[in-house]
Amino acid sequence: MKVLLGPAHELHDGVHGSLLESPPTGTTYVQARYTLRFRPDRSACRAFSPLHDAAVAEWVRFDGLPADVDVVHSSRLPTETARPWVVDADCLLMPLQAGRFFTLGAASRGTSLVPDSEAMFRREAAMAARYASRRCARILFRTEYARRACLEHLAARGHRPEVIERLSSKSEVVYPAVPALPAVRRAERAVTVLYMGRTAQDKGAPVAVEVFGHLRARHGEAVRLVFLGPCPEPAASRLLAAGVELLATLPRPAYLEQLRRADIFLSPTSFESFGMGLVEAAAAGLAIVCSAGPGMEHIGELFTPGDNALFVSNAKPAAQRTKGFAAAVSALIDDESLRRRLAVNNRALTSSGRLSLRQRDERLGDAYAHAATLIGGHVDPSEDRDACAEGDRRITDWADDVCNWAGRHCTARIGGRVIVR
Repeated sequence: MKVLLGPAHELHDGVHGSLLESPPTGTTYVQARYTLRFRPDRSACRAFSPLHDAAVAEWVRFDGLPADVDVVHSSRLPTETARPWVVDADCLLMPLQAGRFFTLGAASRGTSLVPDSEAMFRREAAMAARYASRRCARILFRTEYARRACLEHLAARGHRPEVIERLSSKSEVVYPAVPALPAVRRAERAVTVLYMGRTAQDKGAPVAVEVFGHLRARHGEAVRLVFLGPCPEPAASRLLAAGVELLATLPRPAYLEQLRRADIFLSPTSFESFGMGLVEAAAAGLAIVCSAGPGMEHIGELFTPGDNALFVSNAKPAAQRTKGFAAAVSALIDDESLRRRLAVNNRALTSSGRLSLRQRDERLGDAYAHAATLIGGHVDPSEDRDACAEGDRRITDWADDVCNWAGRHCTARIGGRVIVR
């Protein structure tokens, strides 16, 4: 089966990178140029900019779609195509409520995420109708928590019950996965603790700095500490003085090699929509210490406490969280049997369990096969417009190169992730 995967600016390096590197058996992924289409909100009264103005709807149209493509697999966005399509999302609330570019533009300016409640409701209704369209075969969430939160949000906002029911009936959970990494022969050596975060504040870098200080004071040279990612001064100097290996963000092969040679993965993150870094650590056979509670409500779906990971709640005050992370990592350093048990369980979880390629591929294969049976021939694009009651304001188009440039530009200005809750 040939599946078109896109749009490129919405693809996640880990989630979709794993699909491209390790596709399901019998599936070939292709990519294509595309146009992102915005319908300005009816209340807009000036020249429309996706970075400054809310759109009542947005969707993607793939240009020059190969004739032999069976199914379109879209990341987050509804698709304008006569082909059947599935959509996957870490959290569908962002495209439902505001969209990537309006969110990035608002964050880079430090302004409010949405203009008003009425505009948000109009967008939610229009976008929900597009996902409910008969051309959308499946909505693939990455956690049950995200699936349930989306449906409960639409119900609480008073959207049409028949639309919510259609969304519910076509929604399912497909946990992303990565191939299990080959084990490294572990001779007698210092236990290695690895922290990784591409963005400092929301990935818990300040907490990791404090925890590493505690670990060095308690365990001395019996522990090797690796801090991977941006670390501003004066924290960087503190880490170097404590003998911590400080590494910049690495290319993926080099990062995976660091992961393979570690023993414990420390992730005091404040928020993860899924947590691909945690899955990669589990696939490398590491014991995991990570956040739970607010911002990490889904984590129990992925890892069982005490069997796969040790958790520290984000609900605790900062000082207690730091103490909790230091104590959890220290327990793993001191107790080799506990460390090995978590490592063995995580390898099983990612090689044959619910976070394995086998289970991911079975669910994706079923979704693609179902989609391929649904729709044949041409479907009038006006079907979606009429069902969504979007109005008749002129559509604004952005080519794929504009989407990629705008995304990089705004992300660089923000210096972190945008969190929508």
